[in-house]
Amino acid sequence: MSVADTMPKLHMTTLPNGVRVVTQNVPNMQSAAIGIRIDSSTRNEQPDCGGASHFIEHLLFKGTNTRTADQVMDDFNTLGARANAYTSQEEVFYYAISLASVIPPTFDILADMFLNASFPAKEVEKERGVVLQEILMNQDTPSRFIYNQFHQGFWKGHPLGAPILGTAETITSIPRDRLLEYKLSNYVANATIISVAGNVEHDRIVDQAERLFRGLPVGTLPVMKPEPGWKLSIAENAHYHRPMEQTLFYMGYPIPPAGNQHRHELSVFNQILGSGMNSRLFREVRERRSLAYTVYSMISSYTDSAGLMIYAGTGAERAQEAVDVCHAEVMRFCDELVKDDVLAAAKEQIRCNRLMAIDDCETQVRRISNTTSLLGAPEPIALSLEAIAAVSAQDVRSMAQTLLSNLLPRVESVGPGEGPGLPR
Repeated sequence: MSVADTMPKLHMTTLPNGVRVVTQNVPNMQSAAIGIRIDSSTRNEQPDCGGASHFIEHLLFKGTNTRTADQVMDDFNTLGARANAYTSQEEVFYYAISLASVIPPTFDILADMFLNASFPAKEVEKERGVVLQEILMNQDTPSRFIYNQFHQGFWKGHPLGAPILGTAETITSIPRDRLLEYKLSNYVANATIISVAGNVEHDRIVDQAERLFRGLPVGTLPVMKPEPGWKLSIAENAHYHRPMEQTLFYMGYPIPPAGNQHRHELSVFNQILGSGMNSRLFREVRERRSLAYTVYSMISSYTDSAGLMIYAGTGAERAQEAVDVCHAEVMRFCDELVKDDVLAAAKEQIRCNRLMAIDDCETQVRRISNTTSLLGAPEPIALSLEAIAAVSAQDVRSMAQTLLSNLLPRVESVGPGEGPGLPR
């Protein structure tokens, strides 16, 4: 029996109006998760409605034509379901987790929110205040503040650099009618993905989706693109002075967008560089030099751009050393072949993490939605594991030499003093 034979079965059906329905069947699980993704978000917003996607995410929980805000949450609660949502630069994702046996009524409530949110005027004004408080919270939380500032600087001049929450000015001024108009023009069938993971039957989900979503119109999304020739903003640094105990910083390097030919080598690279306690960053920055308590790397991938990012928090007097060490660890991949035992352990970590995640239906419903959007179809776990297993040490070095050799990252920091500069 092959690995593929033991993996959860993936199915995708495209409804006549373009809505995609994706399921991952995991037999014998008690739970399941359902999500509705709209492939339209911050990068699509015009200047007059900055933050509208995130504002609308809040408002979908505030009542429909047949349910008040309280009734929406009461109905989920009665089923024992938990609902939530998030907004990123390219998507808004609404989801709920419940027993597999009550996925149909859970889907009904989630679809009602998505399709029939009524934006009651009183609720809009109340939630406007909530979003403004969220903006202030992000400003007051140094780790969130520097992430947002770095993202805006790294993608400067690109629609991806727009703040997800908007600004106090745009949220204060955007009227209810403009929010409704924005939702109607962006929540269209061909930009909608319904995903379900757990002990569910694909055909039953498709039948329910077709009944609920058949009236969702088709439309052309107003996707904003950067100017021709735009490039990620690297080899620059910025520091935001605050009277804090630590200096927090992000470093960023450009890599190809989602679905690129190097994505499996990059997964292995990132695992070795900055994922977990065996990573090079953890061992060198924390264990050997005692520079930081928290240090890690991550990859942020979008349809037309992506970045390798490193985060650390350290003392102001050693912030430059931390930046230098982190950069040296990245460049080390260009010069040295990863040792066989390190490579094997990294690939085993990825394999185990992905297999153990099968038991987490919330993680899986996000994964299949995300790969459907970025790759055009849900990516079978077995195929991704086979690709990871095939990555060699030479593949990792060649990828690093091609993508990262002789690059200086962008560095942004917050904390006392003048902050670190670029790597030396």
